[in-house]
Amino acid sequence: MRTVICNSIDSFWDMAENQFLEGHNVHCVFTVTDKVKYLMKIYQQKYRINQITFTEVFD
Repeated sequence: MRTVICNSIDSFWDMAENQFLEGHNVHCVFTVTDKVKYLMKIYQQKYRINQITFTEVFD
């Protein structure tokens, strides 16, 4: 299974809306809020993304 790395929320939205993420896993390496995660889950269903994971950043 392929994993697409997204460096920004903008790249995630663009790739999802252009159906580049369909059938793939996505790993996000940018900071997101719970609200953004919720919106991304909606995109996950709408654009048939297998799984979305996030890098945990510790201060």
